[in-house]
Amino acid sequence: METEELAKSLTEFAGEFGKLLDPVAFLQETNPALCTAFLRLHELTLNDGAISKKHKFLIHAAITAALHDREATLMHITGALHAGAGIHELLETAVTIIPVAGMPAFAVFLAAWQEASRAYAGEEKQ
Repeated sequence: METEELAKSLTEFAGEFGKLLDPVAFLQETNPALCTAFLRLHELTLNDGAISKKHKFLIHAAITAALHDREATLMHITGALHAGAGIHELLETAVTIIPVAGMPAFAVFLAAWQEASRAYAGEEKQ
C-alpha cells in the first residue's frame, strides 16, 4: 500500500470507529508494512459479504463484551452504528450475550453502548 493509499485507509478506518485507535496509530508510526497488512485484513473481513458489515460489527461487539474488553466493545458498537445498526439490533445483540457470557458481559456491552450512543449522537449533530 502506497503512503497515499495507507493514509486513505487510515482515514476510512478512523471514520468507522470514530477515531484512529491507539494500537493502529502505533503500527502506523512504527511499522507501516504491518499497519498496511492489518488494514487489509480489516477490510477483507469486515466488508459486506454473506454477512453484512453491520452484523459483523455486532458479532465483534458481542465477542469483545464476552471477553470483558469495554474499549474494544465500544469501538465495535461505534462501527455498528456507523454501519446502520439500530436500537433494536443493539438490544438483541446485548441480550443474546447473557446466556453464553453472563450478566457481567451484558454490563460491559451496555456501558459501551451508552458511551457509543452519546458520541454518535454528538457526531450526528455536527
